[in-house]
Amino acid sequence: MTNILQTNITPRSLTLAQEADFWYMIHKALWTICDKLDDDTGVPLDTYEANCYTALINTVIEDSVGSIIGLKSSDLNFHRISPRGITENARLHMMYNFFNAWETLCEQLDTDVLTDSTYEELCYTALFLQTVRGPTGTILGNGTRYQWGPSCHNQQQLVELMYMVFNAIETLTEQLDGDGTANTTDYEEKAFTDICVLKITNGANATVGN
Repeated sequence: MTNILQTNITPRSLTLAQEADFWYMIHKALWTICDKLDDDTGVPLDTYEANCYTALINTVIEDSVGSIIGLKSSDLNFHRISPRGITENARLHMMYNFFNAWETLCEQLDTDVLTDSTYEELCYTALFLQTVRGPTGTILGNGTRYQWGPSCHNQQQLVELMYMVFNAIETLTEQLDGDGTANTTDYEEKAFTDICVLKITNGANATVGN
């Protein structure tokens, strides 16, 4: 990821390559968090990758330097995305699956025997303030800022979503580093600082990223 050199993402400046890089980064961050939790000897459960990544992610993503991440968990609603093209349908399904995976991760952390039990409250409910409608009509997310559905792409709102997700990754990894039960204390370094190497500025002129 260190080879990606791009200007900041803003509501008025977003390229297809930057969007592909963003999706690559957040899926790599999700996988890294799950993998580290499974290997963390202080965390009782070792099913984070299986439950929160493998079972729910159904997109293969290529970034602007040719790195690939993701998987095909089902023939239904499977997509591939790259800087050469992201369809509205692929974007919507990928959003829904990521929302689902992130909420599942937060819920599993809360039910695991850790020091903190506020991961869903602080890292999902408080921060995922857009909603996305899935293929069966199920809605994930919180608030009424923007609802993603078929044929409703909006660049400004997409940048808000990107800011929101980076913020959630940083918040969760900081919380894991401070959790007294987890033995590993480099979640933020390995899953946010090293991976989320874009800077995203939202409509309120707040910036997140590295």
